[in-house]
Amino acid sequence: MSGTHAEQGTEERRGRALGTLAFGTVALLAGQLVVSPLLPTITETFGITSGTAGAALTAMWACGALSMYPGGRLSDTLGRRPVLVVALLVASVGLCLAALAPNFPTFMLALSLIGVGIGLYEPTSMATVADLFTARRGRAYGVISACYNVGSGVAAGLAIAALSVGSWRSAFLPAVGGLLFVGWLLHRFLSAPYTPSWVRLRPGESFRRVFVTTELRYLLVLFCVNMFLWQGSISFFPTLLQSDLGVAPTASTVAFASIFAIGLVMSPAVGTLGDRVGHRRVGLLTPVVGTVGLAILLFVPTGPGLVVGTGLFAVGMVTFWPVMTADLIGALDDETMGADYGITRALFYGFGSLGPSYVGFAAERTSFVVAYAGLGGCFLVSAVVFVRIVWFGSTDG
Repeated sequence: MSGTHAEQGTEERRGRALGTLAFGTVALLAGQLVVSPLLPTITETFGITSGTAGAALTAMWACGALSMYPGGRLSDTLGRRPVLVVALLVASVGLCLAALAPNFPTFMLALSLIGVGIGLYEPTSMATVADLFTARRGRAYGVISACYNVGSGVAAGLAIAALSVGSWRSAFLPAVGGLLFVGWLLHRFLSAPYTPSWVRLRPGESFRRVFVTTELRYLLVLFCVNMFLWQGSISFFPTLLQSDLGVAPTASTVAFASIFAIGLVMSPAVGTLGDRVGHRRVGLLTPVVGTVGLAILLFVPTGPGLVVGTGLFAVGMVTFWPVMTADLIGALDDETMGADYGITRALFYGFGSLGPSYVGFAAERTSFVVAYAGLGGCFLVSAVVFVRIVWFGSTDG
């Protein structure tokens, strides 16, 4: 009987920790992605161009990418709890600074701090899940993955609420409260001590492990291309709808939120389908669907065109992640999960961070429609790499 009680207590502790990590993911994504639907108002407030706004978003994503490997490595060495708590504190400071920023340089600094906090948190959170769950790890990862879509939807809700009261700055504050609450809970639920010590990062070791096979290298190319597409598309999607397609601000924000709602609904179904017929075979369909959706969205300027185009474009983007993340994580060693997952995320997040700069500068010189049409090339490259992996196989490097 005592053994049963002990097992129940362990399960409850794991469940509380997973729920807390998931809530932290929601709060972080809400604070980060609320910038996108607010971007037209923010650019007007600070008097900046779309190219400058894109550079600021690239800085945020790049700081996140640069922080991911150190976050994972530090969590492997110092423990998960101190890295998670520090990450949430850094992100909270960034969000507060964004709400109070008197000028654009300060706002850009705020975005950079938000990026650092997210970069430290994400690989450490995933490694913590690996620590807590062995038998049902896939299910636990599914909970965290779903929270990315929930957090993004919350971001859209915060933006609508803030714009309705006429103060875009207020959109950042609820996320601050959520992050501080999560930090307190993780401090209670996790047990690693706060003992600072010197840690050698040794990124070369993780690089060698990650690039050990041709298969892994192809997977990283896929993740890099799809992250470039994702960050470039999401960062300016409401701006595309408002400035070039004539959609009202509220409707454009709802369309933005619908991308993540589709992801929340489709991800479990696509994951189950991938388990049955093969993740890579399902993944091969994502660039095809995404290309069709993007073409309809950009070149069929009607209400039905907006609805159908946004829906298919969203399916093409969001369904890549649940079907392919399992391949990547499954190829990594448990003992170095934090560092190796951190270095892989740093690579594809770093490449993806260039997406907002591309869209911003291309739109500044042409139009957002032209810039988004260029993103269709990412779907093409993704399809070619998928074909290479699925039909022609790969050889060990």
